[in-house]
Amino acid sequence: MSAIDYPYSQGDRLEERNTYFYSQYHGAAFFPVWQASRQAALAHLPPAQALPLPTAGEQLESAQDTAALLADLLNTAADAPGKRRLAERLLQRFEVSKRLHRRYDSDFKAVASSGYDDLDLYLQFAALCLHHAEQPGALPFLNGLLKVIDSLISVQQHLSPPQGAQLAWLISAEHDWVARIAARATVEITP
Repeated sequence: MSAIDYPYSQGDRLEERNTYFYSQYHGAAFFPVWQASRQAALAHLPPAQALPLPTAGEQLESAQDTAALLADLLNTAADAPGKRRLAERLLQRFEVSKRLHRRYDSDFKAVASSGYDDLDLYLQFAALCLHHAEQPGALPFLNGLLKVIDSLISVQQHLSPPQGAQLAWLISAEHDWVARIAARATVEITP
Protein backbone atom coordinates (compact mmCIF):
# COMPACT_ATOMS: atom_id res chain seq x y z
CA MET A 1 0.00 0.00 0.00
CA SER A 2 1.06 3.60 0.44
CA ALA A 3 2.96 5.36 3.20
CA ILE A 4 0.53 8.28 2.84
CA ASP A 5 -2.28 8.42 5.38
CA TYR A 6 -5.70 10.07 5.02
CA PRO A 7 -6.68 11.02 8.59
CA TYR A 8 -9.23 13.68 7.64
CA SER A 9 -12.28 11.41 7.72
CA GLN A 10 -11.26 9.35 10.75
CA GLY A 11 -12.65 9.88 14.25
CA ASP A 12 -15.60 12.14 15.00
CA ARG A 13 -14.68 15.25 13.03
CA LEU A 14 -17.56 17.29 14.38
CA GLU A 15 -16.08 16.98 17.85
CA GLU A 16 -12.39 16.55 16.99
CA ARG A 17 -12.24 19.02 14.16
CA ASN A 18 -9.64 18.93 11.41
CA THR A 19 -7.52 21.98 10.97
CA TYR A 20 -5.95 20.99 7.62
CA PHE A 21 -3.14 23.42 8.54
CA TYR A 22 0.30 22.31 7.47
CA SER A 23 -1.06 19.31 5.61
CA GLN A 24 1.83 17.76 3.76
CA TYR A 25 1.83 17.97 -0.03
CA HIS A 26 1.90 14.54 -1.67
CA GLY A 27 1.11 15.42 -5.28
CA ALA A 28 -0.62 12.80 -7.41
CA ALA A 29 0.09 10.12 -4.77
CA PHE A 30 -2.62 11.75 -2.67
CA PHE A 31 -5.46 10.78 -5.02
CA PRO A 32 -5.38 7.02 -4.30
CA VAL A 33 -5.53 7.50 -0.52
CA TRP A 34 -8.32 10.08 -0.84
CA GLN A 35 -10.22 7.67 -3.09
CA ALA A 36 -9.57 4.76 -0.71
CA SER A 37 -11.15 6.81 2.08
CA ARG A 38 -14.23 7.39 -0.05
CA GLN A 39 -14.42 3.76 -1.20
CA ALA A 40 -14.19 2.53 2.40
CA ALA A 41 -17.10 4.79 3.31
CA LEU A 42 -19.14 3.68 0.30
CA ALA A 43 -18.72 0.05 1.34
CA HIS A 44 -20.82 0.81 4.43
CA LEU A 45 -23.40 3.10 2.82
CA PRO A 46 -26.67 2.29 1.05
CA PRO A 47 -26.94 2.81 -2.73
CA ALA A 48 -26.58 6.44 -3.76
CA GLN A 49 -29.63 8.66 -3.89
CA ALA A 50 -29.63 12.35 -4.76
CA LEU A 51 -30.57 14.82 -2.06
CA PRO A 52 -34.11 16.12 -2.40
CA LEU A 53 -34.26 19.83 -2.99
CA PRO A 54 -35.34 21.46 0.28
CA THR A 55 -38.49 23.52 0.24
CA ALA A 56 -37.79 27.23 0.23
CA GLY A 57 -40.21 29.08 2.37
CA GLU A 58 -39.72 31.63 5.04
CA GLN A 59 -38.26 35.05 4.40
CA LEU A 60 -34.65 35.29 5.54
CA GLU A 61 -34.10 37.57 8.49
CA SER A 62 -31.10 39.25 10.05
CA ALA A 63 -30.62 36.21 12.29
CA GLN A 64 -30.13 33.37 9.85
CA ASP A 65 -31.81 30.02 10.28
CA THR A 66 -29.31 27.78 8.49
CA ALA A 67 -31.88 25.33 7.12
CA ALA A 68 -33.92 28.20 5.64
CA LEU A 69 -30.78 29.83 4.24
CA LEU A 70 -29.67 26.57 2.60
CA ALA A 71 -33.15 26.02 1.17
CA ASP A 72 -33.18 29.55 -0.24
CA LEU A 73 -29.71 29.20 -1.77
CA LEU A 74 -30.40 25.75 -3.23
CA ASN A 75 -33.66 26.93 -4.80
CA THR A 76 -32.03 29.95 -6.44
CA ALA A 77 -29.62 30.07 -9.36
CA ALA A 78 -26.04 29.97 -8.11
CA ASP A 79 -25.29 33.19 -10.01
CA ALA A 80 -28.32 35.09 -8.70
CA PRO A 81 -27.38 38.58 -7.47
CA GLY A 82 -26.48 38.59 -3.78
CA LYS A 83 -26.85 34.83 -3.35
CA ARG A 84 -23.21 34.01 -4.09
CA ARG A 85 -22.14 36.31 -1.25
CA LEU A 86 -24.50 34.56 1.20
CA ALA A 87 -23.17 31.18 0.09
CA GLU A 88 -19.60 32.41 0.50
CA ARG A 89 -20.32 33.69 4.00
CA LEU A 90 -21.73 30.32 5.04
CA LEU A 91 -18.74 28.61 3.40
CA GLN A 92 -16.39 30.88 5.34
CA ARG A 93 -18.15 30.06 8.61
CA PHE A 94 -17.78 26.35 7.88
CA GLU A 95 -14.13 26.75 6.86
CA VAL A 96 -13.31 28.50 10.14
CA SER A 97 -15.11 26.15 12.51
CA LYS A 98 -15.67 22.94 10.47
CA ARG A 99 -19.19 23.06 11.88
CA LEU A 100 -22.59 24.27 10.74
CA HIS A 101 -24.74 25.77 13.44
CA ARG A 102 -28.52 25.87 13.21
CA ARG A 103 -28.49 29.66 13.46
CA TYR A 104 -26.14 32.56 12.76
CA ASP A 105 -26.58 36.14 13.91
CA SER A 106 -26.70 39.19 11.64
CA ASP A 107 -22.87 39.24 11.51
CA PHE A 108 -22.82 35.54 10.57
CA LYS A 109 -21.43 34.54 13.93
CA ALA A 110 -22.66 31.17 15.14
CA VAL A 111 -25.40 31.14 17.73
CA ALA A 112 -23.64 28.53 19.87
CA SER A 113 -26.76 27.53 21.76
CA SER A 114 -28.42 26.50 18.48
CA GLY A 115 -26.15 23.45 18.17
CA TYR A 116 -24.13 22.01 15.33
CA ASP A 117 -25.28 18.38 15.28
CA ASP A 118 -27.99 18.52 12.59
CA LEU A 119 -26.50 16.22 9.96
CA ASP A 120 -29.08 17.32 7.38
CA LEU A 121 -27.43 20.75 7.41
CA TYR A 122 -24.08 19.19 6.48
CA LEU A 123 -25.66 17.21 3.66
CA GLN A 124 -27.46 20.32 2.35
CA PHE A 125 -24.26 22.36 2.67
CA ALA A 126 -22.43 19.76 0.57
CA ALA A 127 -25.22 20.07 -2.00
CA LEU A 128 -24.75 23.85 -1.91
CA CYS A 129 -21.05 23.43 -2.65
CA LEU A 130 -21.98 21.27 -5.64
CA HIS A 131 -24.56 23.88 -6.66
CA HIS A 132 -21.63 26.24 -7.31
CA ALA A 133 -19.47 23.72 -9.20
CA GLU A 134 -19.96 25.29 -12.62
CA GLN A 135 -19.63 28.88 -11.48
CA PRO A 136 -16.46 30.92 -12.01
CA GLY A 137 -14.16 30.77 -8.99
CA ALA A 138 -15.75 27.60 -7.63
CA LEU A 139 -12.62 26.05 -6.11
CA PRO A 140 -13.36 27.37 -2.59
CA PHE A 141 -16.64 25.45 -2.79
CA LEU A 142 -14.79 22.28 -3.84
CA ASN A 143 -12.51 22.77 -0.87
CA GLY A 144 -15.56 23.08 1.38
CA LEU A 145 -17.13 20.01 -0.22
CA LEU A 146 -14.05 17.88 0.42
CA LYS A 147 -14.02 18.93 4.06
CA VAL A 148 -17.74 18.51 4.72
CA ILE A 149 -17.64 15.04 3.17
CA ASP A 150 -14.68 14.21 5.43
CA SER A 151 -16.82 15.28 8.39
CA LEU A 152 -19.84 13.30 7.21
CA ILE A 153 -17.79 10.15 6.64
CA SER A 154 -16.38 10.48 10.14
CA VAL A 155 -19.91 10.35 11.62
CA GLN A 156 -21.53 8.06 9.05
CA GLN A 157 -22.62 5.64 11.76
CA HIS A 158 -25.01 8.38 12.95
CA LEU A 159 -26.63 8.82 9.54
CA SER A 160 -30.08 7.41 8.84
CA PRO A 161 -30.32 5.12 5.78
CA PRO A 162 -31.67 7.96 3.58
CA GLN A 163 -28.89 10.26 4.80
CA GLY A 164 -26.33 7.53 4.11
CA ALA A 165 -27.67 7.16 0.57
CA GLN A 166 -27.38 10.93 0.13
CA LEU A 167 -23.78 10.84 1.37
CA ALA A 168 -23.04 8.08 -1.17
CA TRP A 169 -24.44 10.33 -3.91
CA LEU A 170 -22.38 13.29 -2.67
CA ILE A 171 -19.19 11.18 -2.68
CA SER A 172 -19.85 10.25 -6.31
CA ALA A 173 -20.53 13.88 -7.25
CA GLU A 174 -17.36 14.98 -5.41
CA HIS A 175 -15.32 12.44 -7.39
CA ASP A 176 -16.85 13.63 -10.66
CA TRP A 177 -15.97 17.25 -9.87
CA VAL A 178 -12.38 16.38 -8.95
CA ALA A 179 -12.08 14.19 -12.07
CA ARG A 180 -13.26 17.07 -14.30
CA ILE A 181 -10.65 19.41 -12.82
CA ALA A 182 -7.96 16.74 -13.08
CA ALA A 183 -8.81 16.10 -16.73
CA ARG A 184 -8.54 19.84 -17.52
CA ALA A 185 -5.13 19.87 -15.79
CA THR A 186 -4.13 16.63 -17.55
CA VAL A 187 -3.67 14.87 -14.23
CA GLU A 188 -4.73 11.25 -14.24
CA ILE A 189 -6.76 9.88 -11.36
CA THR A 190 -8.30 6.44 -11.27
CA PRO A 191 -12.09 6.10 -11.34
